[in-house]
Amino acid sequence: MLLIGPVGFPLFSLLTLWAMVRAPYPAADLFPAFIALELFLYIGAGLSWAFAAALLASAVALSGFFFSNAPWARGLYALHGGLIWGVFWVISHFNGRRDRANNRFQEEWDGLELDLSRLQSDVENARTVIDDSQARIHAFDRLQLFTDDLVGPYHRDELLQRAQAGLGTMFPKAKVSLHLFPKPDVPDPSDEWGMKVLQWGQPRLLPSRVSTAPTWEPGLFICLPVKGRDSFLGWISLEAKQPESPFHIHDLRLASIGSDLISLALGNTERFSQTEALAISDELTGIYTRGYFNERLVEEFRKARHNGRPFSLVILDIDHFKKVNDVHGHHMGDEVLRWLARLVMAQARETDFVARYGGEEFVVIMPSTRGTDAFRFTQRLVKIVAATPFRWGQKSIKVTLSAGVAALTADVTNEEEMIRRSDEALFAAKKGGRNRVRSYSD
Repeated sequence: MLLIGPVGFPLFSLLTLWAMVRAPYPAADLFPAFIALELFLYIGAGLSWAFAAALLASAVALSGFFFSNAPWARGLYALHGGLIWGVFWVISHFNGRRDRANNRFQEEWDGLELDLSRLQSDVENARTVIDDSQARIHAFDRLQLFTDDLVGPYHRDELLQRAQAGLGTMFPKAKVSLHLFPKPDVPDPSDEWGMKVLQWGQPRLLPSRVSTAPTWEPGLFICLPVKGRDSFLGWISLEAKQPESPFHIHDLRLASIGSDLISLALGNTERFSQTEALAISDELTGIYTRGYFNERLVEEFRKARHNGRPFSLVILDIDHFKKVNDVHGHHMGDEVLRWLARLVMAQARETDFVARYGGEEFVVIMPSTRGTDAFRFTQRLVKIVAATPFRWGQKSIKVTLSAGVAALTADVTNEEEMIRRSDEALFAAKKGGRNRVRSYSD
């Protein structure tokens, strides 16, 4: 374009004028070249250069019109000048239509871009809504799994582990802590947030852990009370691990549902524990029943055989207990059984298992205990009972025990053999005069 415009066009103009001066009549033959030049310049450089070519051709035509001597040449120059401007008019008209078409196209294109931008914005908004809805659906799916995981005959510690793990699954981008009070409505004195939760009594979404004013905007800390039937049992904290992943109001609602579920599960666990205690505890004495003793005996016997550890079993029987019932009444006999159960429990170790075996018989499972150690323990127990009379008001009743001890040996193949040997040792103690201990090995 630079060669066509600044260099080529002036050079062509000089050549044209030189041809016109040298040969005025034949110069009219250059007008087709002018038209071609006009079209070429329009295509290559635009309408302004075509206009310049038309002006140059007009100058040539005007010069030829005035300097030509032949009348027909003047008419030819005038005709060619009009033809040049006719071509330029056609080019201008076409250029105007093209510009209008381009303008309309640009307007339509701008409109399409605007519509596309709006559509993209709507798509992004819809995608945000869909993502948020999917997140909520997934959260409630996790809540369903959390609910299912809390339903079951769990003990308190197991339930708390499941609850904390479930909250961690529901809120994977948060640090979850579950704090239970030592007693209902009595947090640890150093538990600052426990005191605040008791004061507020309701869930709070806070800007951060150091804040106390609730917010409806996204926050980094959630604290929730764990409520029992009539008191507060503790509180839950959720702290965002990253500032760019804050909690929202729907997270607070979801966490509140989780807190309520934990409260219900704790109540169910307490009732389960009470029911379980009633099922395995003797109604009269409060110690374990014979049925639960049978289960524990099987378990402890297998552990001892598998690990190669010592194991002993003791059976206790109250001497002449029928006489207590006949002389003092069955009510007094029941009180003697309760008293003796407490006395045996007080003397037993934490690892020992004490149960009521029959009417006036008690059993003690002694894991990791050799026969000689079990014998010494039983002998001491029998002496303590004999030296401690049972007192009820003005009445004093001397109670004695007979006991049989059996230890695990290589020839004992099952737990029934342990019971049989203990029974035989007990029978030997009674036959030997009562108020004494016999071992199966005696």
